[in-house]
Amino acid sequence: MPSKYQIISDLSAQTSVAATSNTRRYLDFLRTAANNYKYSYDEQILIHAQKPEATACAEMAVWNRLGRWVNRGTRGIALISETTQPYKLRYVFDISDTNSYYNREISIWRMRPALEPAVKEALTNAFGEPPEGASFSDAVVELSGTLVEDNLSDYYSMLHGAKA
Repeated sequence: MPSKYQIISDLSAQTSVAATSNTRRYLDFLRTAANNYKYSYDEQILIHAQKPEATACAEMAVWNRLGRWVNRGTRGIALISETTQPYKLRYVFDISDTNSYYNREISIWRMRPALEPAVKEALTNAFGEPPEGASFSDAVVELSGTLVEDNLSDYYSMLHGAKA
C-alpha cells in the first residue's frame, strides 16, 4: 500500500499533466493559482488537485492568528513540505473551511475596476505599449504574449534539456 506521501506525489504529477492537456483545464488551473499566488507551482498544482475552488489557503496556525478556526471535520489540503526533511507533508486550509471567532471577515485581494488604469500603466511602463484602445484584459493578454515571445528562445532550450 502506497504511503500518503507517494499518493500526494503521484497526484501532483497526474494533475500537472492534466492541467496542461487542454486550454480549458489550464485556465481552470490558472484561476486556482491566481487565488493562491504566494504558493510555489508545485503547491498550486496540489491545491488545484484537491480543492480547485480554493481562494485563500493557509496553515491552521495562520488562521488561528487571524482569529479564525478551521471547521471540525475539514480535510486539509496536503502539500509536500519544502523543508530539508524528505517525505513530509504539511496541510493548508481554504478560507471557506474556516469561521471567525469575532465575526470579522478577511478581505481577500481582488482586481477592482478602479485599479485597472494604474495597473495597465505600470504594465505598459514595464513591458511596452499594448494596442491602442485595448481593454484591460486585452492589454494583459497582449503584454503576456510579448513576454512569452521575448523569453521563449531562452526557456525553450532549458525545457528541451529538462525533457531529455
